[in-house]
Amino acid sequence: MQSIAIQDFRSLLEESIAILDIRDKGAYKENHLAGAISIPTTSLPNRLSELDKSTTYYVLSHSGRRSEIIAEFLNNNGFQAIHVIGGMKALKKAAA
Repeated sequence: MQSIAIQDFRSLLEESIAILDIRDKGAYKENHLAGAISIPTTSLPNRLSELDKSTTYYVLSHSGRRSEIIAEFLNNNGFQAIHVIGGMKALKKAAA
């Protein structure tokens, strides 16, 4: 499974990348990256048909723990997923 450091992820944000935000709806509404796809962890197994297997997804959670598990799950199911190390927590800290 591939992972990306928060500094490298930040440099990609100006490009057209697919971000999969797996946090719950409340956390997503409170703060999210523009254009991010919101599919909470608990909904993901039932919503895989909404994802495209030819797209690389950068998986983002709150602290990066769940995104690592979900990125592995997606990769095991034929998707291309990259775990964003540190998640939104690290992204917020890096922007400060």
